[in-house]
Amino acid sequence: MKNEDAVRLFDLYSDDLFRFAVSYVGSKHDAEDIVQEVFLKILGKHIPIVKSTEKTYLMTITANMCKDHLRSSARKTNVDLESAEPELQYYDGFTERNKAVFDELMRLDDQFRVPIYLHYYAGYSYKEIAKILGLSGSATAMRINRGKEIIRFKLEE
Repeated sequence: MKNEDAVRLFDLYSDDLFRFAVSYVGSKHDAEDIVQEVFLKILGKHIPIVKSTEKTYLMTITANMCKDHLRSSARKTNVDLESAEPELQYYDGFTERNKAVFDELMRLDDQFRVPIYLHYYAGYSYKEIAKILGLSGSATAMRINRGKEIIRFKLEE
């Protein structure tokens, strides 16, 4: 891939990839590293990216890198999850109700949080989410519906 093409893709999609990575891994710093790795990876490959699917392609790479990051043994040994404070504060333009929903979303397990985030905050269809995450359409719909039920239950408490 040419440097100019990578710069164009970075300008168009880096913010979306960053927000997605933060929602996936729960850390701004790790998300920045992941987005950087995504663009380093596409720079190193000579794969032509079709314009109509470039965002989906980049989101798929980002999802895979987030999964790898969460599985890495270095992260497991270096992070004390009980003392970690959530770093996510995407409240620009949110009502109090939206803040509460978003906070509960960020507390969900990855399997529910990521598909819901991609659908409601990034605007992807179930089919696109299934492709990005490597799931079937029914698994995607099930995870979104179960995640919504968990959020609904938590907010009613």
